[in-house]
Amino acid sequence: MNPQLAALAVHDLKNALGALEGELGALESDPSPRLAQAARRHCVELRQRFVAFLMLYRGDGDLPLLASDESPSDFLAGFVRAADPGASVSTRLGDCADAPPFWYFDPRLLRLALDAALHNAWRFARSEVVLDARLEAGFLVLSVDDDGPGLGAAADGGAEWSTGLGTELCREIAHAHRNGERRGLVQLMNRAEGGARFEIWLP
Repeated sequence: MNPQLAALAVHDLKNALGALEGELGALESDPSPRLAQAARRHCVELRQRFVAFLMLYRGDGDLPLLASDESPSDFLAGFVRAADPGASVSTRLGDCADAPPFWYFDPRLLRLALDAALHNAWRFARSEVVLDARLEAGFLVLSVDDDGPGLGAAADGGAEWSTGLGTELCREIAHAHRNGERRGLVQLMNRAEGGARFEIWLP
């Protein structure tokens, strides 16, 4: 892991621990289910950030890839069913109309990437997060859309849409997927209809 990425990871984890400390302090004076639910959700996010850090803190080279023949739509459907019920917004599967019936990818690594993207989307979505899949330019593209304020904007809590440790992990996971000279990639963008979109492209 390069020093800049290590510094980013430590800074990201420090901020997450500080936010969790504040929530636990608020619970001491107001032990409400709503605050407890938020603190639990942020504990899950913090655990995932530690997993991301450990995945990246492995030295140079690609992540180890164990690809298998998977149905993208079935994979996403199972992922949505297992989504954290503590989220305050609805999470649903798109129609996946343009998704290929099968594709080779590492489902273990892809779950880590989508977990990071989904938790980021939950933080900023106003009411809904949608996961979808399509085939484009010879790549399987998995997307996570939210209806929040979009990239560069601040949510109600004042935090900006994050592009830190979780996104760096997603890039490493995408890059580990390759087909000949082509490698996976990650894209972040604002949606024309509002909100942000995360995409992971797998060759």
